[in-house]
Amino acid sequence: MVTLYNLFQHLFLVLLFPFWAGLLIVNKRYRKGLIERLGFSEVFEDGIKGLSIWMHAASLGEVKVSAPICEELAQKFPTYEIVFSSTTHVGKKQARSLLKGIKKVFLLPLDFLWVVCPIVSRFHPRFLLVAETELWPNLFFCMRKKRAHIALFNGRISDRSFKRYSMFRFFFKRVLSCIDLFCMQTAVDAQRIQALGASKESVHITGNVKFDDPYTPLKLSELQGLREELHINENDPVWVAGSVHTEEFFPLFEAYRRLKEANPRSKWILVPRHLYALGQFKDSLNSRGVSWALWDGKGKVSKPWEVLLVNVQGQLVRLYQLGFAAFVGGSLAPVGGHNPLEPLRYGIPTLFGPWMGNFKEIRDIATGESVAFEVANAGEVAAFLRQFLEEPERKEEIRIRCEEFFEKYRGATQRSIQLLENWIRENA
Repeated sequence: MVTLYNLFQHLFLVLLFPFWAGLLIVNKRYRKGLIERLGFSEVFEDGIKGLSIWMHAASLGEVKVSAPICEELAQKFPTYEIVFSSTTHVGKKQARSLLKGIKKVFLLPLDFLWVVCPIVSRFHPRFLLVAETELWPNLFFCMRKKRAHIALFNGRISDRSFKRYSMFRFFFKRVLSCIDLFCMQTAVDAQRIQALGASKESVHITGNVKFDDPYTPLKLSELQGLREELHINENDPVWVAGSVHTEEFFPLFEAYRRLKEANPRSKWILVPRHLYALGQFKDSLNSRGVSWALWDGKGKVSKPWEVLLVNVQGQLVRLYQLGFAAFVGGSLAPVGGHNPLEPLRYGIPTLFGPWMGNFKEIRDIATGESVAFEVANAGEVAAFLRQFLEEPERKEEIRIRCEEFFEKYRGATQRSIQLLENWIRENA
C-alpha cells in the first residue's frame, strides 16, 4: 500500500512537472520556503541529541489554539525537546512569536519519503501530535517505522473531507492505523473517524479547543489609540469584515453602500484572507470610486477614508473590537468559512454566509444561541448591520449571551491535555 501510494505520488509529480515549474517561475509565492519544505535548511542541519515531541499545526488559527497544549506538555515532560511545524509561513511566524524555548520551528516538509524520513531520523521524535485532521501518509509511515507514537487532537472531519476520504477508505484506514489516539471535537467527528477505520477504543470526544481562545480585550486607552492610528472618529460606526476572499467583495461592498445610505458616517474595515490578493481588492475599490486607505500596521493612516483595506496579518482580533458588528469571510463563496469565534469572543454581533462547512458545529451552536446570524446576500448583510446600529440594546444582549456561550462550551483544552499527558506517560 505504501509503495503504491508513493508510485502514484511520483507519477503525478512527473506528469505535472511542467505545470508546477511554470507556477514556480511566474509566482514567487510558490517559491517561498520551497527549499525548507524539501528538507534543505539550517533548521534541519543540527539534529536533536535526545528524544523529542513533534507538534504540528496547519496555520495561524491552529497554532494559536495549540500553543497552550504545547507549553503545558513542555512543562510536564522537560526531558523531551519540543519541535514545532506549520504548513504556512504565517503559522510558522506565529509559532515563533508564541512559543518560547521551543527547540525548532519550521515549515512542514513535503510529504515525500525521501524528504520526511531523514528529518524524522534527525529529530528522533518519540511522539507526534497533530492539530485537527492533518493526514500526512509518508510522515506517519516514517514515524511508525521508527516506533514513534502519533496522536490527533481537536480533530474534525468536514462533510467535504469525509466524502473525499471515504472514496479511498482502503488507503486511509492504513494511514489511520498509524495513529494511537484521536481527540475529536464532536460525536459526529468521532463517528466519521471510526467509519474511516479508526478503532473505537482510540477515539475520544473532547470538544473544540477554539472555545478556549484567550480573552485579551483592548483597554479603553488601547482602543482610543487604535482609533487615532486608523483615523477613526469616536462617533464613526465601523463594521469589520475579516478573512474576506475576492469573490466576496462585491456583495459586501453592496451591503456597505446600502448601510452608507442609511448612515453616511458608516465606515468599513476590510481584512483580506490572503495578502497576495491585495491588488484585486485595490482594483475593485478604485473601480467603485470610493475613498479608501491602506493600513500596513506600521504607522498612522494619514487621510480620512470610507473603506480601510488592511495589508497586515495578525491584527484581526484587535480590529474586530473596533466594530459594532463583524462579518466572517470564506462563507459567501464556497470556501468553507473561517473562525467566527474570534469576534464572538469579544461580544461582537457576527454574520457569516451559508458556506460554513469547515465550522459547521460552531455555526449551528452560535446561530442556535442567537449570537451569530447567517446571511445569504448583500441585502441581508445590510439589514442586520442597520439593525445592530439602530438598536444598541440588542448589541448589549448579544454581548451578554456571548459570555454565557463561551462559559458553556469551554474546557476542551484541559480535556485534551489530560488525555495526551496520560498517553505520553503510558508510551514513554
